[in-house]
Amino acid sequence: MSERAPLVIGHRGLPRLAPENTLRSFELALEHGADGFEVDVVALSDGELVAGHSLDLAELCHGAARGDAAARTLDELRRLDAELATLEQVLELAEARPDAGPLLIDLKSTGLERPLIEAVRRHGLQERTLLCSLERAQLVCLRELAPEIARSLSYPADRRRLSERKAIAPFVPLALYGLRLRLRRRIHGWLAQTGAAAVTLNHGVIGADLVRSCHEWGIAVLAWTVDDPGVRQRLMEAGVDAIITNDSRPYRQEHDEIE
Repeated sequence: MSERAPLVIGHRGLPRLAPENTLRSFELALEHGADGFEVDVVALSDGELVAGHSLDLAELCHGAARGDAAARTLDELRRLDAELATLEQVLELAEARPDAGPLLIDLKSTGLERPLIEAVRRHGLQERTLLCSLERAQLVCLRELAPEIARSLSYPADRRRLSERKAIAPFVPLALYGLRLRLRRRIHGWLAQTGAAAVTLNHGVIGADLVRSCHEWGIAVLAWTVDDPGVRQRLMEAGVDAIITNDSRPYRQEHDEIE
């Protein structure tokens, strides 16, 4: 087991108390036990970068409408959901909290690499930011554009949040078994290809042996999305470097009890 407790990262903020990927959610995560937070970023048709898991209107605007947001402008979307945050606003929040830990930016669109990097640099957040992507080609592009900003290889893809659906929960362990085998065979080559400094992995594919290997290679291991106390304990014993969670409050409670 690691000698230090893993960092706690608010998954899209603290969605148990506020809509995910909103400024309010990020602020609440930092107030309630998170060391840092993770934000998803997508690009709108007008080039604006906003906080959102996808361009599905129901998801991007928290159920305010249905359909595809790809052709909508920021002003149009703001009329549907006033809490829709731009990347610029998120970076301003992070810059105003220099005491906070890492800022994880999970890229959910391609083609936004240059404006995103320019924004991170403009706010002086290069050392605190971890750029996460499922796409290895995107990570290679990010390395070429901004070698000074750390990158993380995410795995596996879960664009439709299948791992969160209770109806298919009985089938998840079998699927994860196959994904674990593929990861063990490919991870070293993927890391060499992308130059990633970390991996952001579904907790189900993480074992102590994988964590040891990554640490031997100088790679940090971040686990998502961890809300079960038993899973959290297993990951802590495995020595992961950070836990990404939908609810950071139990971590604050545990910290207060220790003090």
